[in-house]
Amino acid sequence: MVTGNPFDYQRPLVSGVSLIDRGFELDVLQRAAADRVAIRLASPRRFGKTSLLRAHLELMREAGHRTCYVDLDRVGTVADVADRLVDGLRQLPVDPQRRIERRLSRLGVSVGTGGLTIQVAPRGPGRALGADEARSVVRDLLALPGELGADGGLTVVAMDEFQDLLTADDRLDGVFRSVIQHQVGVAYVFAGSSASLMRELFSDRERPFYGQARPLELPPLPEDETFVYVRDRLPRHPQREAAAAAVVQFAAGHPQRTMLLAHHLYDGLEDPAADETIAAAVLDVALAEMEDVFVAMWANLDRGERAAVVALADGFSPASRRVAEEHGTARSTMQRVVERLEADGQLVLRDDGRLRLLDPLFTEWLRRR
Repeated sequence: MVTGNPFDYQRPLVSGVSLIDRGFELDVLQRAAADRVAIRLASPRRFGKTSLLRAHLELMREAGHRTCYVDLDRVGTVADVADRLVDGLRQLPVDPQRRIERRLSRLGVSVGTGGLTIQVAPRGPGRALGADEARSVVRDLLALPGELGADGGLTVVAMDEFQDLLTADDRLDGVFRSVIQHQVGVAYVFAGSSASLMRELFSDRERPFYGQARPLELPPLPEDETFVYVRDRLPRHPQREAAAAAVVQFAAGHPQRTMLLAHHLYDGLEDPAADETIAAAVLDVALAEMEDVFVAMWANLDRGERAAVVALADGFSPASRRVAEEHGTARSTMQRVVERLEADGQLVLRDDGRLRLLDPLFTEWLRRR
């Protein structure tokens, strides 16, 4: 039977069984849900956030609770937000489809292949919702989880890339908060990949969600557990142990990069002739695959950011006198660049207390420039 490569690095994991050592985070999420405490989960993109959310919801469903997942990634308008809420709330039990349609019908809104539309005349053509109309739909839909919770049960709602609300409408978090604050039987997880925007939403005294969710961050994966996970899923081969250790150490706890390297290592070890150079060959393959991505990342960095990431890749402090003088920049300016990169979640602290780039593959690409 053909089972295929077990390391899927392009999509979130579909089952919590496949998670690597996220037991602590799952326990925090489950305890918060039981207490109806909202959580804000912040992690960089491709760092396992969505996989963790899905595992959490899976465990909640197995325990008999209602769950739904709302994906707000790259919403551009309030109508987009309404569409995503419809998609997410349909996952709730107790015939949510009929409940949703009844709500929309009351507002004169219907769901079509092109999204939500509003009927402007009997049997006339529908048109896209305006911002105010979509805001009313959003407010009405957000009430549904709270109504289901009136039976004493628990409803768990995960909202992914929650910070993108600010792109759709800078005031939309106020609409969400005005409805959610009155709900008793609902536990929310607000997840986001932009650390700075998530802080703006939940730590700015002027924002409606200020202080309204308990923070939770995802650390890098632990090396020992990750090694066992990768090794045990690789083909049997004389190089399996050493190659698994090499790619796991190189990935430095980055979940997606670990899966990417393990995926190519799996393919490489299917060749009986693979030798001790297989780990290096896998790294070359991964870097070639990511070349276009890294070129685009480099192009989007300004002069100061380029100087900072190159210094970090070479093992130097970007705010050091040496780096500042090399680039003809004040150390204070470089320090502000570092703080900006850190706020955006692009840097992590090493065990020795020094900062490094979050992405080990991008670091290696810079080293080879």
